[in-house]
Amino acid sequence: MRKLIRIIAIITLIAGIGFFTYPIALKIAFNMQADKAIDQFESIKTDNALPYSELRKAMFDYNEQLYLSGQSGLIDQLSYEKPDFLLSDYGVDSDILGYITIPKIDIKLPIYNGASKENMAKGAAYLANTSLPVGGDNTNCVIAAHTRYKGIHMFKRITELKTGDEIYITNFWETLVYKVCETKVINPKDSQNIYIQENRSLVTLSTCHPYPNNYQRYLVYAELVEN
Repeated sequence: MRKLIRIIAIITLIAGIGFFTYPIALKIAFNMQADKAIDQFESIKTDNALPYSELRKAMFDYNEQLYLSGQSGLIDQLSYEKPDFLLSDYGVDSDILGYITIPKIDIKLPIYNGASKENMAKGAAYLANTSLPVGGDNTNCVIAAHTRYKGIHMFKRITELKTGDEIYITNFWETLVYKVCETKVINPKDSQNIYIQENRSLVTLSTCHPYPNNYQRYLVYAELVEN
């Protein structure tokens, strides 16, 4: 009987340790994967063999056409998931457009091209049919991330951001500095809230709200101030 009790106690102890350490292990694994993705992006950036001048022009041209078309391709959720601008068309073997850094809330995440379920599980995601993350007039690059995914906080703390807080977007050429100018809670179907605003250069962060019910979206608007 004592042996059985001892075995049960050991099993309970192991289960208890696992209960507390599993989320920590998940977070460590996620951070390692995110850091590796950013390191790979930085490595690609330094490859002088890539046609960066052609890529840069194409990204700015895409943003201009997006504005002129009134973002006509932004129809439904599927519009966010499948990008029609592919880096592979310009010799870049990656689906990462850059990375986002928000020092105030300790965020540093790769930005994946398209808000598919797969990309959202790995970090932040660029919403297709919004402006690409290169700045410029008449642009609004929308970047989404889960509030919390499998116990890992991604954009959960963006609700703490206030007017004037800085957001950094690093692309293939430079780091763009944005300052928070507004926050808003919207219905997920109110897509007009993420459209380009004329004569402004914006980045908009989006996450589910309120956690864990997630029936709304929390938006943080930030305006470009310098490169």
